[in-house]
Amino acid sequence: MEIVWIRHQFSEIVHHYRNGEDQYGEQLREYQGRTVLVRAGLSQGSLDLRILGLRPSDDGQYVCAVRNADSYAEAAVELEVAGVWP
Repeated sequence: MEIVWIRHQFSEIVHHYRNGEDQYGEQLREYQGRTVLVRAGLSQGSLDLRILGLRPSDDGQYVCAVRNADSYAEAAVELEVAGVWP
């Protein structure tokens, strides 16, 4: 199974997971060390991605693409970053 989270407007990789391992080679520099794919729910189809240390620049649309030998699916999620910034 392969799971790829990308920024929709940039089509660049935020997080990549393949064959049971995180793949960091193609990850955008601005997300390095800040993303975690929550594996606890993978077997139930939960593909939650946590972005640590949220920044205003993280705001926007993300697409999660999933593929295995038999199928491909994708879904879009809109992240709105709001709050008080020092």
